[in-house]
Amino acid sequence: MAQPVNNMPPAPAPSGPHQAKTNAGKGLGIAALVIGIVALVLSWMPIVNNFAAILAVIALVLAIVGLIVAVKKNGTKGLSIAGAIISVVALVVVFASQAFYSAAIDEVSQGIDDAIEQAETGERAASDDEQEAAAGALAVGEAAEVGAYAVTVNQIDLDASDSLADASEYYTAPVGQPVLVDLTATYQGAEEGTVWIDLQVELLGADSKVYSTTTCESALKEDSMGQPGLSQGGTTDYQVCFDVPAEAADGATVRVGDLIDFSGDDNAVWEAQ
Repeated sequence: MAQPVNNMPPAPAPSGPHQAKTNAGKGLGIAALVIGIVALVLSWMPIVNNFAAILAVIALVLAIVGLIVAVKKNGTKGLSIAGAIISVVALVVVFASQAFYSAAIDEVSQGIDDAIEQAETGERAASDDEQEAAAGALAVGEAAEVGAYAVTVNQIDLDASDSLADASEYYTAPVGQPVLVDLTATYQGAEEGTVWIDLQVELLGADSKVYSTTTCESALKEDSMGQPGLSQGGTTDYQVCFDVPAEAADGATVRVGDLIDFSGDDNAVWEAQ
């Protein structure tokens, strides 16, 4: 009797035993993770983050070596991967923080240089931001918040020779064209305010230069330095003057800013009419 034909394919040969995980690369992964965490903690600190960048590079190298060893010897890769990710993040934070601190230092340095230049000559070149702010100037008579004050520029006299001559017998004839500005300031802070200490008034000329009140030597009827300290809600009226070239006065604007605000964000600009 004929035997039945078995058409079923042969069963596959049994595979070898599953290879167990080893500790290969684990030590490198732990080292990379620890050093990476230290680098990340230090990465935002100025100056110290230079050292953090070195640590992050070391951690990244250790993580890569640990990962290679783990792949070759069937070791644990998780620690090395975590160490690599953290070290890369630390490097990114280092570069970002250094860029931020560098920009901040440059801005403060530029502010100091401008202040020194203006103190020596009474004038300096207007920045692009200052010229842009002048384009959106307020009308004379409008109020604006400047630091702890509500400030209103009441009048801008672009040729104040007669007014200044009548103000004092000690009138000093200007070299250029005198500009007289009348202001009202209301203190809104909690302690005491002094306008000549807290507020800075500048003239942004049509010649793209910024002029300080040190350019004017004339005596004023209501000089800012003669104003008393103000308690909350206190109001004072005072004047400042400028001595500028004639080409700077025509189309000039007046800016009032917080004297300790180096960023220039806390200020307001009025257009001469």
